[in-house]
Amino acid sequence: MNEKLKITEQDKFEFNVNPKDEIIVRRQLFGKTERDIEIENLEIPSNPIWLKLIVKMIRFYQCKISNRLGNRCVFDPSCSHYAEIAYRKKGFIKGTVITINRLYRCRSKNGGKDELK
Repeated sequence: MNEKLKITEQDKFEFNVNPKDEIIVRRQLFGKTERDIEIENLEIPSNPIWLKLIVKMIRFYQCKISNRLGNRCVFDPSCSHYAEIAYRKKGFIKGTVITINRLYRCRSKNGGKDELK
């Protein structure tokens, strides 16, 4: 029988890697980082309607498309989670600009923790 090993966040691991690479390793092992999970646990806002629609589109992308493309974001939180926070905190126009800038920076040499200020 072929049984796959299931690793969970409750399993204790110590990573002996560069801090930037730890995010990539954690995302490959667990699928998400702790910060990603925190953002996913936020309620979908009911108002304004544009924010509700954007958050729903981002969550659809995360559930249906992201895993098929490969879990390769080098930042914590991931780019889609970062985009959700940008729209929530900065509004539509500034959130869009911040999201585009983040996607432009999303390259393996730039990884690491990157919280919205």
